[in-house]
Amino acid sequence: MGTSAPRLNPDWIREAKHRFKEFLETTKFPDPKRNGKRGSEFEYPEWLIMFIAVLAVKAKLKHYVAIHRMVVEHWNILGKKVHDTPISERQLRDRLKKISPQSGRPPAFIFQIFPRSFLA
Repeated sequence: MGTSAPRLNPDWIREAKHRFKEFLETTKFPDPKRNGKRGSEFEYPEWLIMFIAVLAVKAKLKHYVAIHRMVVEHWNILGKKVHDTPISERQLRDRLKKISPQSGRPPAFIFQIFPRSFLA
């Protein structure tokens, strides 16, 4: 039997998403549109992938399958306005690997935006 992901409070997700997007707007964070200079356009924006990484840290999820399960569970809050269907597990894994330079460690940007106490 598989283990279930820790429950995330939907209100916490909404508040964190608002803070995160506000921070990105304030800092004028660039949102890449393509997978490289000549690559295909992303269906899911970079801010969404980065926010999923924040949620994974909050929920203490380390495995991509568990992270994807959490994304599907909370898709109505995370990305329903972005895309009708959740990102695939494989695409999510590939995109998360690009923003996390060290395997098994959270991306550094997370703790630059959110204090550790907010993610505890």
